[in-house]
Amino acid sequence: MNGTLNRRELMMKALAGLAGGAIGWLPVELVTNGHSLTEQISTTNVILSYLAMVILSGMIGGFIVAAEGQQIELSPETQRKFLRGFVICCLAGLVSNFISNMIFGAILNAGGWSFNHQGSMFFLVVARITSWVVMGGVLGLGVGIATFNMANVPKGALGGVIGGFIGGALFDLINGVTGGGLPARFIGLSLIGLLIGLLIGLVQELTKAAWIVVDKGRLRGRQFRVEGARATIGRAEENPIGLFGDTAVQARHAIIERQGSDYVLKNLAVQAGTFVNGSRIETVTLHDGDRVAIGGYEMVFHLRNAVGQPQAAFTTRAPSPARVAPPPPPVTSATPSGAGPCLTDTAGTRFQLKTGAATTIGRALDNDIVINHSSVSRHHASVETRNGGFVVRDLGSQNGTYVAYNRVTEAPLADGESFRLGDAWFVFRA
Repeated sequence: MNGTLNRRELMMKALAGLAGGAIGWLPVELVTNGHSLTEQISTTNVILSYLAMVILSGMIGGFIVAAEGQQIELSPETQRKFLRGFVICCLAGLVSNFISNMIFGAILNAGGWSFNHQGSMFFLVVARITSWVVMGGVLGLGVGIATFNMANVPKGALGGVIGGFIGGALFDLINGVTGGGLPARFIGLSLIGLLIGLLIGLVQELTKAAWIVVDKGRLRGRQFRVEGARATIGRAEENPIGLFGDTAVQARHAIIERQGSDYVLKNLAVQAGTFVNGSRIETVTLHDGDRVAIGGYEMVFHLRNAVGQPQAAFTTRAPSPARVAPPPPPVTSATPSGAGPCLTDTAGTRFQLKTGAATTIGRALDNDIVINHSSVSRHHASVETRNGGFVVRDLGSQNGTYVAYNRVTEAPLADGESFRLGDAWFVFRA
């Protein structure tokens, strides 16, 4: 489970909530400083306290929504996300503050609290926790709504409820340790922001159905959840899956669409193309473990409830035959008898293999066999003698080496067997 969690996003949402709570504490402190629970509050102070809590909610929500992009840069898109989260969570804070104040007051009255009379501390703690749970839940709803993804609404609410419960339970404990007043309010409100951000992110991570992990490229290690009906992939900042810093990636390069229980990848790029497991595609249904190559980026697609499939020896991925290009037609030109082991391409060109050493294959001129094909890496693979036979070994190529429709790191070759390097097909002759 730990391997599926996007720790970067969890950390950023937690820190974002912490920052929002710390900044939002200031107006709350200006309004509440010097006042007690048993004091009669003027109408002006009531209005100001509402406004202060609304700003607090907006700051926490705005920062958490802005952290969805997992970027530290203050880009225009990040600013738009913050503003959207701030406005929506301000409205949510207005509702939640009204409801939570009513609940808080009712529980305090039941515990004997009134003007100029302090009641039960137990009822105060219960009132604090309950009101914070309500406020956290509604604030989490606002965060989910601000992401414009309805699946995030219940997740945000659940995260907010848990965060509100923990923050409310710790508030009076902090109050007792620090002696009350300013430190307790600052730590408590900052902590509630942190917990709401962390737990909203955690609930989203634990309930995600599909995600992409960048395995190669500038953003290596970055994870992106695949949510909603569609998620675009590209260089433009507004893409849910943003692949920045690579001019080979177009502004909107590809799109993943949810079709029932399937995730379908569609290519949008005219020239550069999109590759899945080494094959250029236009439309393909993604399966757990599929490798998607766009420009200089290579990513791995994951499904939470994927059903494992047995794989052949040496293979790293076993795509269905219907999802890769068909093998080339049989080569009609015969190999001269006694000419030794060789490879034959689809045009009938014959390439001699070394018998006592590895034969390297790739696009670079220092290879033993030079293949001028855009899908072939500079140093793509080698064919080597092993235990009286031959094996093909991938040399870390981008588009992969495939034998019997399986992507392999190393596999034995039988006489007459077809294999491909990227999109280039060959037949092995012993």
